[in-house]
Amino acid sequence: MLSWYRRLRTKRTIHPVVAEVTARPEPLREFVYLDEVSLRSLLSSQAGGVTDTTSEQKVAADLGELQAKLGSDALIGKAEISSRFQTSNSSTLQTQRKATVQSWFREFYNKPGLRIMDLIDKVDAFVDLEDLRRCDKASIAVDSNALKRGLLAEFRVNLSADKVFHVDTLVSEFVGMAKDYPRMFEAGNTVVDMGEIEAIGKLLQRLLAGLIPIRGVAVDYCVLDIDGTEYVVHKKAIANLDVDTKPLVIVGVTEHLAYWKDIRRVLFSEAEFTILCRFSKTGFQESWLPVKLADLMRDFAPDIADQLNSASRMTFDRTPAIRNESNSEREFGVALHQYAFELLATLQKTVEDVNFNAISDMIVSLKQRGDTASGQRSAFAAIRAKVAAMVGQDVDAEIDAALRETARNASGLSLFPSQAKAMGTPSDRTTAPKLSVSDERLLDVEIVAMYW
Repeated sequence: MLSWYRRLRTKRTIHPVVAEVTARPEPLREFVYLDEVSLRSLLSSQAGGVTDTTSEQKVAADLGELQAKLGSDALIGKAEISSRFQTSNSSTLQTQRKATVQSWFREFYNKPGLRIMDLIDKVDAFVDLEDLRRCDKASIAVDSNALKRGLLAEFRVNLSADKVFHVDTLVSEFVGMAKDYPRMFEAGNTVVDMGEIEAIGKLLQRLLAGLIPIRGVAVDYCVLDIDGTEYVVHKKAIANLDVDTKPLVIVGVTEHLAYWKDIRRVLFSEAEFTILCRFSKTGFQESWLPVKLADLMRDFAPDIADQLNSASRMTFDRTPAIRNESNSEREFGVALHQYAFELLATLQKTVEDVNFNAISDMIVSLKQRGDTASGQRSAFAAIRAKVAAMVGQDVDAEIDAALRETARNASGLSLFPSQAKAMGTPSDRTTAPKLSVSDERLLDVEIVAMYW
């Protein structure tokens, strides 16, 4: 009876509900780009070695023993019987885990004190500029000169590919569509030299050599100039200050094969990502060359680096482009005018004796032929025929050849302008367009990882 009552009380016992304690998970991190070689090198410099595999071993053993002893005394003697029974059971569990590049990144990322600038959200606003000068936390405000080459930093940026890569991609897609759908491009009235466009695309692809230059506008930081010293400042810290700031732009070169996602989803939408980078140059840079092989060609073609640098700062809009007169056209126009004057003097005529306005209008249409030797000859011949028709006289071939050479020397025009352009001679060199200096401040970095 008593046992039944105890069982009943046991069933009716209500245990209190204990709240489940859950550990806070690590922040979600999804990579879109990761340079494994840089990561392994940086981790090895801090840990002394990179662990590829980890093994764990667990051993369990059970032991049981039974011993019995029997003793009896008799008149004839004493007897003792002992019995022993023993069992042993053991098991071994061995687990082997292979480290991944993500685990290496986590190990490296969690090492304290490696980054000069970390992501922070809780920032107190400065009262005045003196608070900024006294700030000793680089993640809030730091002198740009303190951003030394080799230091690590982490930024949130609006990421995009550099304009040079935009041009390369646009040219490749345009040429591909033109080859697949030629009728669509033939239907328009615009004459497009597909061979020249394709050559530009191949040149850019060769110069880029599998690298993708990127630009990222910092989301949390801006640049502030105080008495000639530039600071990288967290935007929340100067929210209450009425000061002029400049955008901070992170620039660098990435490897195409190191992307973990389709680059069209990453580099053409200006989405927000976090980058872990290492400064490759100290402080701010006024300009940045996205095509690194252009430096190699400075001795051969000195202007190509400047032209590519200008192309990286172009903006794409729908405003029709105005055609600018090239150096060769200007020089050839001067040569044709000089030739016409010398030709009239040789024939003992002046500009008042002919309709020189008609000759000048003709020169305007002919000066575009100066890029080739045959085009130059045809233009000179057309001016000679025009003058001969006006004055009723002509010169022999030897005098005409001397007049042409005199006109070329006076204008600095080369007989073979295309070869002169390829050799980079100053006679027919096209200089890079002068662009207005941007307000943005550039930090040249090496990208270790990009994630969100």
